[in-house]
Amino acid sequence: MTKINNALFNAFREDHAVLGRGLHELRSLVMAGDVGGLKTAAQNLDKAAGGHIAFEEEDFYPALKAFLSADEVAGMYEEHAHGAALLADIAGLDPNMPLQASQKQHLLDRIDEMEQHVSECGELFGAMGGLDDAAKDNLMERLQYWRKLASTWTGFAAKQSR
Repeated sequence: MTKINNALFNAFREDHAVLGRGLHELRSLVMAGDVGGLKTAAQNLDKAAGGHIAFEEEDFYPALKAFLSADEVAGMYEEHAHGAALLADIAGLDPNMPLQASQKQHLLDRIDEMEQHVSECGELFGAMGGLDDAAKDNLMERLQYWRKLASTWTGFAAKQSR
């Protein structure tokens, strides 16, 4: 593994750790019924994940299309859309109103789905073994590009849905 390929792997792993911690925090706040904290945590996750989500959708998933089925790739895009919807749902909550049981369950179901996605997506890094070093180096450059662009997850999703 070249130095830049190792950097790509480490950056990818770091991003997924951020996502995992953010989702865990959302779960804890939903369970506690802390709507104000939940909104703040969702906003933070939205900002922290935006560059990585854009990278996956624009560069990483297309690079994996040679190694995965069309259904698998489509499912990953759909899961990202569900994650953006989760964050948008949380943003729309009134911090002065307690969460209803049905709202809690809906949010927890979406968090479960995203936690599963993060776990599975992290495992996909191994599928890139078939790419040559130049392609992997390009992916690292693209990840850095998207991180600098720093769009939010929901902002990126809104652009994609047009």
